[in-house]
Amino acid sequence: MGVYSISVRAAVVALAGVIVVKGTPVGQRLVPSFSPLHDSARLLFDPSSPFQSAGIASIDTGDLSAVIPEASAYRDATAGLTAQTEPALEEFKHTIKKGSTIASLWRDLKGAPAAVHSFIKAFSSKHSTLKAGEVVSVTRKGAEVVELRKELGDGATLVISGGADEGYVPRIEQALVQSHDRKVSGTIFSSLVEAARGIDMPYSVVDDFVDLFSNRVDFRKDLQPGDTFTVWFEEKRLDDGRVLSTGEIKAASISLQGTMYAVVRDVAKDGTVRYFDERGEMPTKSFLRYPVQFTRISSVFTHARFHPVLKVSRPHNGVDFAAPVGTPVRTVGDGVILFAGWNKSGGNMIQIAHDSRYTTEYMHLSKIAPNIRKGSRVSRGSVIGALGNTGLSSGPHLHFGLFDKGSYVDPMKAKVIQAAPDIKAPKSVYALIAEMKKTHRSIAVASASTGSTKKKA
Repeated sequence: MGVYSISVRAAVVALAGVIVVKGTPVGQRLVPSFSPLHDSARLLFDPSSPFQSAGIASIDTGDLSAVIPEASAYRDATAGLTAQTEPALEEFKHTIKKGSTIASLWRDLKGAPAAVHSFIKAFSSKHSTLKAGEVVSVTRKGAEVVELRKELGDGATLVISGGADEGYVPRIEQALVQSHDRKVSGTIFSSLVEAARGIDMPYSVVDDFVDLFSNRVDFRKDLQPGDTFTVWFEEKRLDDGRVLSTGEIKAASISLQGTMYAVVRDVAKDGTVRYFDERGEMPTKSFLRYPVQFTRISSVFTHARFHPVLKVSRPHNGVDFAAPVGTPVRTVGDGVILFAGWNKSGGNMIQIAHDSRYTTEYMHLSKIAPNIRKGSRVSRGSVIGALGNTGLSSGPHLHFGLFDKGSYVDPMKAKVIQAAPDIKAPKSVYALIAEMKKTHRSIAVASASTGSTKKKA
């Protein structure tokens, strides 16, 4: 052993003696439970000690067992202590409160006050907003927020990372989004909605399904137990399988007491979207039955109704649909805007001329869509505004009126049908129609073999 190594060994032995004398009674062995924070032990075994940097780490502590037999235990205890000083990462979810701002969110997360401006700047730079009920994912290291993740939709995630000292930096992570076609089929026993729920068919698809057949099927009266339906629709999914949204219905059919009705979507070479029926013909284009989705009728068409605001009996020339303020309102058919603005009794109101015969009106809107103005054209199903409580209104609702040659008629009873162009379907449409017929036959056979006898509710 060289002179240098002997000197280091002597220093170790000397320090060990100090530990024994200072930490325990003379003649008593040093036990591993002796605190590793003792100054002598720290000097000997701490990684930052000059003895460690001088090469003590390479000394076999077994050689010192005659003087300090617990040396290796001290070394292990100190290593454990060093690891424990590093703060652990904590991940949790936080739900955005009503009325929250970026600053108040930072306070709720117990972020460092000095870093609030850096966090606000990072959050605002990506034009992100806060909505009550949204959930963000937060990672904290000790008392410091080191990362926040917020879903932006369509597979995009806002990630804000950093710390109080270096500040916070935003970035957008974009997950891979893929479109898939999904096919579902079901049998109606109580209602279409119940049958759709049983096969995990989204409500948005149910609503579009009803729209496609609204000119030929009365879903309140025509459905019977045992009727079947099938739908092909588009789903957007993340690469982990999660469904982001649903898209267009590509094909749909419903069999009522053995008679099948079908609708197939086709896109022409010029990008025009067309629909064909079970005969391969373009069906007549009727008005949508409802100008709002997922709602209830609160007041029907009548010649005498007690007005809740004016306190008098007067005709109610339309149908009222109750729904929350902000619910999208759509035009029931193609047309041209006749009026879009303020009306004393109707509040924010829109009137649309559909042809030389039919006109519709939409009252009590909370707002009118920016592109809706006199003379602009709209297509069936386009959103024209939002449901509200303006004008002579006693609560949030949409008043929907229909004129036939200038006179009010009941929108729920009128059958408004517009002529369809004479265009024949391509072969791909006929192939889908044939496949849907086969599906309905298979469902009928399966239902008969199980002897299903459920009754309509």
